Amino acid sequence: MRRILTIAAAILLAISANAQAVITRNGIENPDKWINTYFAQGKVPPFSFAYEEISSGKFITDWRFSKKKITSSQKGAVEYLVTWTDPENTLRVSCNVRGYSDTKAVEWVVRFKNISRRNTPKIAVIKAADYKMSEESANGFTARYCAGCNGEREDFHTEEFDLRAGVIREFTPENGMSSSGASLPYYNVISRGADAGLVMAVGWTGRWWAELRGVTSLEYRMYAGLAKANFYLRPGEEVRTPLVATVFWKGSDPAAGENAFRRFVASHHSPVVAGRVWAPTVGGFDFGSPAPCEGNGCLSADLATATVKRYKQLGLLPELFLLEEGWNTAAGDWSPKEDLFPDGLSPVSDLIHSYGSRLMVHFAPENVLRGTPLTDKPEYLLMGVKKGDYIFDFSQPKALEHITKYIGDIMAREGIDALQCDVAGNLADYWDANDERDRTGIIEMKYVAGLYAFWDAIAKRFPQCALDVTAAGRRLDLEAVSRSAAAGRARGQKTEWTQCQQYCLNMFLPLQGAAAASSDPYDFRTCYGGTFTANYNLFERDSDSEQMKAGKEEYEAVRGYFLKDYYPLRGFTPLLHDDIWVAGQFHDAKTDSGIIVAFRRSLAENVTFAASLRGVKSDSTYELYNFDTGKTQTLSGSELAKGYKLSLPDKRSSILLKYKAR
Repeated sequence: MRRILTIAAAILLAISANAQAVITRNGIENPDKWINTYFAQGKVPPFSFAYEEISSGKFITDWRFSKKKITSSQKGAVEYLVTWTDPENTLRVSCNVRGYSDTKAVEWVVRFKNISRRNTPKIAVIKAADYKMSEESANGFTARYCAGCNGEREDFHTEEFDLRAGVIREFTPENGMSSSGASLPYYNVISRGADAGLVMAVGWTGRWWAELRGVTSLEYRMYAGLAKANFYLRPGEEVRTPLVATVFWKGSDPAAGENAFRRFVASHHSPVVAGRVWAPTVGGFDFGSPAPCEGNGCLSADLATATVKRYKQLGLLPELFLLEEGWNTAAGDWSPKEDLFPDGLSPVSDLIHSYGSRLMVHFAPENVLRGTPLTDKPEYLLMGVKKGDYIFDFSQPKALEHITKYIGDIMAREGIDALQCDVAGNLADYWDANDERDRTGIIEMKYVAGLYAFWDAIAKRFPQCALDVTAAGRRLDLEAVSRSAAAGRARGQKTEWTQCQQYCLNMFLPLQGAAAASSDPYDFRTCYGGTFTANYNLFERDSDSEQMKAGKEEYEAVRGYFLKDYYPLRGFTPLLHDDIWVAGQFHDAKTDSGIIVAFRRSLAENVTFAASLRGVKSDSTYELYNFDTGKTQTLSGSELAKGYKLSLPDKRSSILLKYKAR
């Protein structure tokens, strides 16, 4: 024990003495120049690690250095492969760094590879981001972020704090789920008095770690990396670390930071199908089975095909149908229930395809039950602490190849176009239980990289639409949202909780939405976002099909705005009370137009709400169209900016306005 404590103390001492990279926004208008300034020979890069218990800042400038410009897979991006190799020719550290001129963003991924015939010394304390940000004209800093997903009404609420000298805030997710716990991995640091700031984001669908540390009124420190890493590499072995993105922004409004990041995500970290960002309208089957069944327990091929036909009959046909739980035999056995789907899912998928729509089906490929097909190869499983408790092992190349083919073949046979990937349990327990001695973090690193390879292989084999890998809001890191058509979340919540979650998630994530179970505009407008799911019971006698259709047409008329700039018009005072208004604005700067969506809650006494619009031009004239009344109003930009009064005579009601410069 004393030896362990001594080693830990030595590592901490090495880190505290680290020569840290100091970065600024200077030159970011030309990302090529910025990269060549901060990823250069003789300079400490903006990441770090401990090697033989010594921080890389002490020695990496003495390692053999190379840099090669490569063709980027991202349009309009400049990309380099930068490497550092130790003098003994044992460890190669490589960094793919990419810059974007359109969004003033730089991102990088660090990898470690053993290029020798012997084991490497210990690698630990991996900080994929390790830099001091210097802002010449700042007068202190404020940091803003969203809370994580914990299955509670407060999920995703917005927090901010003063990042003054001596303040240290540390974050890491729970259970190996990247957006559970204290925060999402997105942080907007506002440079007060400088009309500028920086957003740092982490892409790691596992246990990332981040720390924000105040230094002075002109400087702060940013760290991000792996929560647990202390390992050696075997000959030829390679591992990757979290993606880190840094988006620089300017503007007097702190929302300029979140919007800079939203544009970055929309342009470079959203799934693309047929050359366009895939943001579909979604229709579900999850309104429940007929009594006495519960949930989807009695969903059959006949009921599913009848539901699809009902969507078509009512003019509610979505671009994507989502078939969730209840269709398959068991976790780990992804074959349709023979009694309910005697001919498989083909009758359902064939009908959906004949209407020009696509089918997404809920899978949990990581979870395995004893006696199911995936347990035929026990060597492909990660055992838990308890006997007979396991998950599929995505850290093994052969296991990865097996499950990719197994699930891909099921999809091809059943006519499934995409997966909604979910997971249950504490993945971190499995990772830790299977790490070898002196190899802490290896299983997690290889497992997460294997997940990415699996998701990408499925998306490549079935390119008609994108996946959803957000696990009901518990995997919303940058790598996961890059692959997800929709950031779905838990169903059955109170409408006002969903309003709060949408209000806050929109700060950073343009491509997300919720599922509406009611045709009341107050309810379905709450669920509007970059995507929208209609999960109505289409067979209830008192259901209002005309209102459902009107809601679908309304959403399609404004859906593009949800991918544009977002302004939370209420601020971030407590949002869960029923005696308030909640209002948000989405603005398209290119067309000088946008929408306002607002809600007067059930106990709100105020009939009006003053909405001070942002992004509008004071010297322009705008036409406002009210979707409820069908009336158009003409106002100046200055009138809209000063506080345009929204009016709703009834409690628990909503308003949707579209404005456009004349």
